[in-house]
Amino acid sequence: MAYGAIPGDASAAEAPQQRCKVAVAILLCLLTISVVPLANKAVLKRGANGAPLAMTACQLLGAALLFGLYYVLHSAATGALSRPTRAELRRKAKNIGPLGVAFGLKLGVTNVGLSLVSVELHVLLMATDIFWTALFARLINREVPSPAGALALAGCFIGSCLVSTNAIDAVEPGDAPLYAIALNLIGPAFQGIVVALLRKSATREIDAENTSYAEFTFLKLCFSALAAFPVALVCEGAAAVATVHLETARFAMSTLLVSGVQLSFTVLATLTSSTSVGVVGTCKVIPQWLLAFVANGTSLSPQHLATHHLQHLAGVVLVTLSALLWAYSGGAHARRDTAARVLAEVFDAATPPGSPSRAPSPNSPALLKLGSF
Repeated sequence: MAYGAIPGDASAAEAPQQRCKVAVAILLCLLTISVVPLANKAVLKRGANGAPLAMTACQLLGAALLFGLYYVLHSAATGALSRPTRAELRRKAKNIGPLGVAFGLKLGVTNVGLSLVSVELHVLLMATDIFWTALFARLINREVPSPAGALALAGCFIGSCLVSTNAIDAVEPGDAPLYAIALNLIGPAFQGIVVALLRKSATREIDAENTSYAEFTFLKLCFSALAAFPVALVCEGAAAVATVHLETARFAMSTLLVSGVQLSFTVLATLTSSTSVGVVGTCKVIPQWLLAFVANGTSLSPQHLATHHLQHLAGVVLVTLSALLWAYSGGAHARRDTAARVLAEVFDAATPPGSPSRAPSPNSPALLKLGSF
């Protein structure tokens, strides 16, 4: 079974291939998501500090163009490029549109919050995203962790807080206004919604309709950019959006990193569960911690860490053990339908509104589901 996958999602023949895809996606995610706050902070400091929403919209558009170009070239090379029908466009807009809008708003709120506080405080407040991801995974996708899985989620949250920073060093009195802290707490809540919607949308489109990862991510980012640009115009003004200065090299690097994160999240959400995506996202604090130590020239010897950075070392160990416990516990499982809910589906499928009563088909999905009780 793939890391934290929903039990029963894959056949035995598909399991090895899925495990390989998940392993590559986890590696890509950890290599990219850990650097995104630093890269975005560098872009915000070099010309975009007055227009973080405009920078977000440009970043989303750039990432969408990358995936769109790859999708067109790959489809043309394989002979799979075709004009979509209106029914396909409506279906994709229905399944991917809400996700794209939510992600555009989430990234905008995150970048605005990042522009108002230090990277250390931003990372610390973002550690709450595992709580929101588990909550919305339950509400939207009906994912329920096992008792051991719930313990792993708690360990991920506590460990990431320990790794992120020393709270006394990160929050100085009067340094961060209340609204800046609130914005940096709203971002993780949006992240939980986005991850849950990503799992739901990817299941409908990639699993059921054979939409490619590139096409799915391209469409999602297009909707995100369409949501971010109007918000930037309203909040920052047309003049700020039109004159935003983005240093080419730093902006291109941040866009590539965001693209890598989005691709890895899409693969993970398709093959595992939304809560598992949250657990992998929490593990980003480990490479972030290592990068910070290397950048500062801090010794990584066990003796030095145990003497001067025991809190951080304990957090790294706790996050690592919690992620392993999550995998060992089987991750989350979909809450089973009750007999009453399935019976309601049977009769809803049998009698559409406004039509006379009729018997349900013996091969209807609702009746087949009822037979599992």
